[in-house]
Amino acid sequence: MRDSDGDDERSTLPQRRVDSGARGTLKLAPKAPAAESSSPRRTVSEALDRPLAMTDKPSDRYHVIEQLGRGGMGEVSRTFDAKIGREIALKTMLPQDPDSAPVAEARFLREARVQALLEHPAIVPVYDIGVGPDGLAFFTMKRVRGQTLYSVVEELRTGKITVRTRDLGLRRRLVAFVTVCLAMHYAHERGVIHRDLKPENVMLGAHGEVYVLDWGVAKIIEGASPSSFERPFGSEPTKPGEMFGTPGFMPPEQVLGQHEEVDAQSDVYALGSILYEIVTLRPLFDHPKVASVLEATLSSTREPPEVPAHAPPELIALALRCTKFSKSDRPTTARDIADEIERFLDGDRDEGMRKRLADQRASLAREHRQAALTGPVEGRAAARAAAMHEAGRALALVPEHTAAAETVIELIGTPPEAAPEETVVEMEALERGHLRGAVRDNAFRIATWLLVAPLGLAMGLRLPLIAAAIMGLIGLAVTGAVVLWRTGNSSIWARLGLCALTGVIAALVSSVFGPLVLVPGFAAMNTVVFGVQSRPRERPIVVLMGAASIVVPLLLEVAGVIPPSMRFENDTIVLLPRVANFPPELSLLFLTAVALFGVITPTFITGRVRDALQRVERDLVLQKWQLAQLSPRRR
Repeated sequence: MRDSDGDDERSTLPQRRVDSGARGTLKLAPKAPAAESSSPRRTVSEALDRPLAMTDKPSDRYHVIEQLGRGGMGEVSRTFDAKIGREIALKTMLPQDPDSAPVAEARFLREARVQALLEHPAIVPVYDIGVGPDGLAFFTMKRVRGQTLYSVVEELRTGKITVRTRDLGLRRRLVAFVTVCLAMHYAHERGVIHRDLKPENVMLGAHGEVYVLDWGVAKIIEGASPSSFERPFGSEPTKPGEMFGTPGFMPPEQVLGQHEEVDAQSDVYALGSILYEIVTLRPLFDHPKVASVLEATLSSTREPPEVPAHAPPELIALALRCTKFSKSDRPTTARDIADEIERFLDGDRDEGMRKRLADQRASLAREHRQAALTGPVEGRAAARAAAMHEAGRALALVPEHTAAAETVIELIGTPPEAAPEETVVEMEALERGHLRGAVRDNAFRIATWLLVAPLGLAMGLRLPLIAAAIMGLIGLAVTGAVVLWRTGNSSIWARLGLCALTGVIAALVSSVFGPLVLVPGFAAMNTVVFGVQSRPRERPIVVLMGAASIVVPLLLEVAGVIPPSMRFENDTIVLLPRVANFPPELSLLFLTAVALFGVITPTFITGRVRDALQRVERDLVLQKWQLAQLSPRRR
């Protein structure tokens, strides 16, 4: 009963659905400021200290504090009962047109008496029924504090979880749902059909209470109630074709206005919709338009909804059975639903049903696996994803399912020919990370060349400008490599530019001892390091740059453009000094230092690459071993 709720939280909740029919949808009024004690003990103490008004006159007994809600037929107020000294909820009928007033009053009082005569812990008790000084009917009831099941589901679905919702896991929601089922079974035994069950009409109290609200459109079945339950006076029969209830929770017979067909199994349908929603956190008919929801309700061949993998199949099967198109296919009573839920909570699983569902999933996985391995190339990625999804669902139902495990192992053991689109972005990000690390290594490698610079200067310079150019280019290369590393720039042009710059340095270094001494080793190391960092289409460019750093200076010497760096005399090769002198000791020390750096630096760089590859290979082997354990044949 949306408009009988006295809970402050609920009075601010938006309405998710619009009810159809004569009943108006409650539009909640803004909360009025009112002082209220937060301590239950102090509340009782304050109530006992107040003088009692020993009167039944409504105007003297009931003092409205604030309005909580307003609907088409009545408004609900938080009210102080001066005779008892407690806060209650007062529902007052709204003024009606003279022509419709008798029928409206009959329905209003009918709602009050139906709710009053259903004496159950999960049904809000009615305290008083009467007529106010303005001639409008009213009734008072317990003020309900708590949170609707709808708000609980919404908070869990959106992740906006409050302190109270945090503890309402699936088990506690199911326990509350069992209470709702038992309350409805109690009402059905007395011939009362709710006709508007939904999460908004289930209240969860702060102390574990559960209430079924809003009996305003309840149907009374003739002759179904025991003698202890009298039929409420003033009830008006529902006209054929008139629709009452909420789309998504109304069964087909209620949507069609076949009111003679509406009975306890109609409420069973609504209970199934509620069960589906509290298990999956989504509506059974997840359509934005009411017309689409009604169309799905009236479809006797509708496809089952896509169920989240975490949803227990026993509960989903029960919810779908409750919402069958034909009443004969639904559970007979609400008590039957409660019994099945309690068996589930006690740990009783339907292993046969799980095995059947797992077999169905595994069969679909095998079909998709075949398409993923031998089907059209353009559809293989989607088929592979579908096969893994279905096999995973099968294993979730039956962890020992052989066929599903074999499908998973075969697909993982047979990588796709082309990387799926979903992995391309991630792989590119990983590659950028590797390239950034490679640029850092280049900065370190180029910087080591500066360590041998003092030896070159000590040898004595003959062409200082060339020596200065070599040192300047080395400094520029180091700076460029550091900038690329720190900014994360790993583009092809940045890397090829750095490779070209180091190639120019190698060509200039040939002016010291010639293009055939030191330079080949320098160029080889440079080509290997940049080649490892490059994509296949970039490697020919890297190789050409490395070769050019040797060939170009050599051709310039042969053509006589630059002085020769060596000459051959009988069996002797004579190196000719050009940029620096060749004092024996310093020249030997310089050549030794360059040779050692040429061995040590590449070893560290290639060793780091090898370690990374070895870690990847180790992870792959371990993953393969773990996946192999999925196969029951291994055990």
